[in-house]
Amino acid sequence: MTRYAYFVDLSICAGCEACTVACQALNRLDWDMRYTRVERMLVGTFPDVKSSFITTQCLHCDEPPCAAVCPTGATYKTAEGPVKVDDENCIGCQYCMTACPYDARSFDEAAHVVRKCSFCLDRLAAGERPACEQTCLTGARMAGDLDDPADPIHEKIAAPDVIHIAGTSFYYRLPEHIDRAALPADFKPSAATYAWQSIIQPAGQILMGSTLAAVLLSLAVSTFRSRRKEGAQHEHGQG
Repeated sequence: MTRYAYFVDLSICAGCEACTVACQALNRLDWDMRYTRVERMLVGTFPDVKSSFITTQCLHCDEPPCAAVCPTGATYKTAEGPVKVDDENCIGCQYCMTACPYDARSFDEAAHVVRKCSFCLDRLAAGERPACEQTCLTGARMAGDLDDPADPIHEKIAAPDVIHIAGTSFYYRLPEHIDRAALPADFKPSAATYAWQSIIQPAGQILMGSTLAAVLLSLAVSTFRSRRKEGAQHEHGQG
């Protein structure tokens, strides 16, 4: 079995955004649509100021709320861990964007679908590295298999200063002058997602079922009345 995770060493991230550009090129994104974001942080006061970079993207949650609220199943969690979107089934409702706790999804208005990082799962299956990892100039990024003891990611995430974003597939190492608060928060299921799964979505399905039943009943009644009227006219003509 394969269980993918991702490690980012922000202590050596140069902020060059090669990861962002590589992802955009691979996925043919417009310049203003980014699956991988790099943000600059300044810590301290002049003249003692230090600069660092924080990279964020879809964290591929263990129990992704985006998949839970998707009414068509277009967003789904794969057996290997990454969360993907099936463009063919996406209806562009954008519920997943509202449910995502990490603001990691983008709406493609031209295609009317929601897009996001796929973990480059297809490339991994073909024996290639994710585009963002492959182009990283400093080697700050690494995808790996947690179920493979020989995978190099184990050595990376075993370090005592590595932080796991709980409930997700992501691990980070921070520069010494940056604290935990700069990273994405640990995943916590939201009350809104619970309400959607437990109340709104079932109610909607019942309502849609009731509506369909009403339409079918109306058609049946209309057909019955039409045939009864035709029968009466036929009998009147014979009389």
